[in-house]
Amino acid sequence: MFSCCLQTAQHSGLKKDNSEGHGGVWRQRVEKKSAPKNPKEPCTESRINADMVEKLVNHLVPSLQGGDLFFVPAFLYTYRRFATTQQVLDLLLKRYEYFRPYCEEDERVKKTICTFLDTWMDKKPEEFCQTSALSIVRQMKNFLIVHTPYSDLVLRVHMLLTHLEEQKATETEARDEEVSDPEH
Repeated sequence: MFSCCLQTAQHSGLKKDNSEGHGGVWRQRVEKKSAPKNPKEPCTESRINADMVEKLVNHLVPSLQGGDLFFVPAFLYTYRRFATTQQVLDLLLKRYEYFRPYCEEDERVKKTICTFLDTWMDKKPEEFCQTSALSIVRQMKNFLIVHTPYSDLVLRVHMLLTHLEEQKATETEARDEEVSDPEH
């Protein structure tokens, strides 16, 4: 469903389409590629363009609210083929940047976003539990503090962020000791 490496063409390059007037239109043909060797890296020859990624991310909350049991798990299983964790989070938080005060519908959306983020952290902990994810976790915390300050997820993200910051400080300290004492 989200595969970035669909085999849609056997040749690469440009093909002239003469069906649109005498001058024709040049169309980009898609090169046949295999899946990336490292599943942690998004596919560089993605058949899913930025608009499609945005549409998929925009469908996350409505699919959860509509009771679709398959969309979110399928998305979480495959999104790394066509986008990074940071890109998905940026799109999601941009889409839900503003809420109306005292609006029941917006309160339901906020709860659904918390459910999605909580599920994402449970299903893909490797995306959030490494020091390289510090900026992602900080961004999540900032969003949650503004929009859902009393949610359980704020506490979970805060505890994760504290742990990652301590881990980063320990790594930095160990690296600094290695540099100052090169004999060990």
